[in-house]
Amino acid sequence: MESNHTPNSQSQSYFSLLNFPYDSFAPNVNIGSSQIPAFSSQTSSQPSQPPSQLEETAEQRRERNIWSTQDDLVLISGWLNTSKDAIVGNGQRAGSFWIRIGDYYASSSHVLGGAEPRCPDHCRQRWQKISKEVSRFFGAYAEAEGEKASGMNDLDILQNAHQIYTKLY
Repeated sequence: MESNHTPNSQSQSYFSLLNFPYDSFAPNVNIGSSQIPAFSSQTSSQPSQPPSQLEETAEQRRERNIWSTQDDLVLISGWLNTSKDAIVGNGQRAGSFWIRIGDYYASSSHVLGGAEPRCPDHCRQRWQKISKEVSRFFGAYAEAEGEKASGMNDLDILQNAHQIYTKLY
């Protein structure tokens, strides 16, 4: 029996990423969003000529598509729902795991509403960047918990962790 999760059948036990108060933190933080200029195959010593059809295709392939915060949230939700699936569990190969996440992403209301679809390999590569930054933030959060003063609540600790993370990275 195969379990297909769609964004509409999410488990209610997971923290709702879409309802989190992200406004209280720096709005300009976007994991790995730096744009890399397209590679030019011509050097300054070569004569300038129009690119051939093959070169244009190579340039188009090098174009980077920036992941928005909403794209990241859908990917994270897909990863959570796929990795925590009680029916399949960890009895799946990496390839099928990322195919399931890609299918989740493609069937989300975000993509169906006009967002750019992503292939499973792109989801996996983006997850690696997100995972690295999450590990860094977890370290900052652990440090903030160690600095917890009397009267601080969880939101205060989270804001302190965000300040530590911003200062370090």
